[in-house]
Amino acid sequence: MLSQYIIENWLLKHGQINDQFLSKTQIEQAYARLAFASTGILYLFLHAENFAYYQNLLLSVSAIYFLITLFSIPAIRRMPLSPYRILLFPLLDTLVVSFSMLIDGGQSSGLYFLLLVIILGNSFRFGNAMMRYSQTCSLTTLLSMCVYANFYTSIAIDYTLLSWQITALLIIPLYIALVGKKAEDALKRQREAEESSFHLMDKGPLPVFTFQLDTEQKAKIMYSNTAMRNLFQYDSDDLLGAHVDTLTLPEDRQELLLFCRSVFNPTNNEQHNAQSIYIRAQDNKGNILKLMMTAISMRWRKRSIGVCFVYDITLRETMQEELESVHRHAYMSTLVAGIVHDFRNVLTNMIGYAEVIQMNSTNESEKQQLEAIITAGDRGAELISHLLTLGKNTDTELMPHYTEGHALHKPLEHIIGLARLQLPQHIQLISAIDDSLHDVAISVTEIEQMLLNLINNSTQAITHSGHIKVRIYNDYQHQLAKPGHPCLCIQVTDNGIGIAAENIDTIFKPFWTSKSSQGGSGLGLTMVQHIIKRNHGCIEVQSSCEKKTRFSIHLPPYIADTSQQDDQTTVEKSASTTAVECLDRHHHALIVDDVADILKIHQAMLSHINITSETAENGKIALELFQQKDSHFDLIISDYKMPVMDGLKLIEHIRERDATLPIIMISAFAEDHQLQQVIDHNVTLLNKPINMEKLKEAVIQAINN
Repeated sequence: MLSQYIIENWLLKHGQINDQFLSKTQIEQAYARLAFASTGILYLFLHAENFAYYQNLLLSVSAIYFLITLFSIPAIRRMPLSPYRILLFPLLDTLVVSFSMLIDGGQSSGLYFLLLVIILGNSFRFGNAMMRYSQTCSLTTLLSMCVYANFYTSIAIDYTLLSWQITALLIIPLYIALVGKKAEDALKRQREAEESSFHLMDKGPLPVFTFQLDTEQKAKIMYSNTAMRNLFQYDSDDLLGAHVDTLTLPEDRQELLLFCRSVFNPTNNEQHNAQSIYIRAQDNKGNILKLMMTAISMRWRKRSIGVCFVYDITLRETMQEELESVHRHAYMSTLVAGIVHDFRNVLTNMIGYAEVIQMNSTNESEKQQLEAIITAGDRGAELISHLLTLGKNTDTELMPHYTEGHALHKPLEHIIGLARLQLPQHIQLISAIDDSLHDVAISVTEIEQMLLNLINNSTQAITHSGHIKVRIYNDYQHQLAKPGHPCLCIQVTDNGIGIAAENIDTIFKPFWTSKSSQGGSGLGLTMVQHIIKRNHGCIEVQSSCEKKTRFSIHLPPYIADTSQQDDQTTVEKSASTTAVECLDRHHHALIVDDVADILKIHQAMLSHINITSETAENGKIALELFQQKDSHFDLIISDYKMPVMDGLKLIEHIRERDATLPIIMISAFAEDHQLQQVIDHNVTLLNKPINMEKLKEAVIQAINN
């Protein structure tokens, strides 16, 4: 027990102690003892008045001292950390020196200064504990020598000198120890300066700190420059030794801890590359800081350290501008869609009447002129469709139709990091992204747009302390996955207020929002659904009131194979041929539109292909006609946007009574997200303007389905 205590509290407590150091310093001490002992004997032989009287005893003591010292050298090499040997020699040294002083005339002997050498030597080598022990040995042997000299010899005691000698043994080592401590502190600061010399930015404007993982795998700050302390408003070296994650908000501490660990354990793709993370931090006065930290590991003095550069960035305005830009873009898309709708109706009238006149005309010159009008109308329809595409996404033509898996990870981490900075203080954002994602049939820009909107939607749903979890991974089990080709799954989960069951079916409607008082526009989820539909993906919503909400997006993998498309085309052509035969028999249709001219045009076109029809100005009138007992319709052709009752509501009521009746929806809003719901009701969509050929093909498809 005593041995262990001495090792832990006397020897190992001194910063530089190790086996190699102990072995080296003790062997140096042994040779120093031999040198001092030899010099001391020579000094006593030449100077001591009582040398002849103590000659035999002195030689015996010297021989024993030399033998013990010589035998200690191999013992030191075998076992450097021997506390009893280390404690024995200060006592033995002071006994020999005190005995030599007695031979040399007592307390006035110049050999007294060897006691100071013994104290200081042990202090420099082993620290303050050995210094105090050596002081105790020196005082004990000095006083013992004085007592012996006073009572058993004729040497007189000079108490004034003795007082000064005792004071010197106490004060001088303490003073030198303090000087040594200051020197040690200076060396420590010098070592810290050496550790930071690789970046030469101690006085620079960029905050920098170095860190190392402790035994608990937590990152502790080893060094911080002035800019770092100023950023966090700490004095002097208060940051040294602090855990890095204590500088962040509690919600982001786990993310920063994982980041610091990853610096020392990078993946193959990140080896030797700097890594970055966006973090919300807090300074010493409680102010919230939004930071980007870039770190890299390096070898220095046979150990790994992390070097982190801190960028104080204010992205609230930037992010706000980005979100406002998204909303402005959505509003512009809505405006363009309205303009396109009006133009499509105009073109529908123009093309429709031209075709009706053409069908009834026998003059070839007139038919050619009418054909030119129809061709111009079709060209106008293409142009406004292109205008609508540009209004929805100005980069559609430039964006790739797929993204390679290895190019997804970094952009996704980046956009999630930016979103984290935009979050309120009480919300934690946790992300998990698979290292190896499969190629996906969508652009990374569109994925970023969906993530931003879903995270923003979750943020509005959390009123108190909460969290948002983003998980992105390969899903091999989903129906969109192909053998060996998983689909991409994006899950955004929050523990906010949830979505009421009656609102689940309406959250994707344009401009519908339950957070209008908080700045919600009702367009975020609409845009998400539009992107998913455009890329042939799907989205699922799971929500429990006051518990959690999860949006799960699945996007198809990218597979460069068109054989299935060719087969599908063949099947569709075969089906169309079969359906044409069905038009030979009589059919009766119901046409629904709020524009009288369009009703007339569609009636004339249907009459041309031997289909009789009735008309209705809105969905309510059409539903009343459909529900009459004596009425029978083989086909329903309806507009989408109508007063009183729109086409969607009409179709829902019809499907409650008849699940197989052929239905065609003709609308100038064919790209509307809400309109895509009619696909679930087995409805054929047709975009305005239409001509005779398009209507005929749509009728064939509807009857076939």
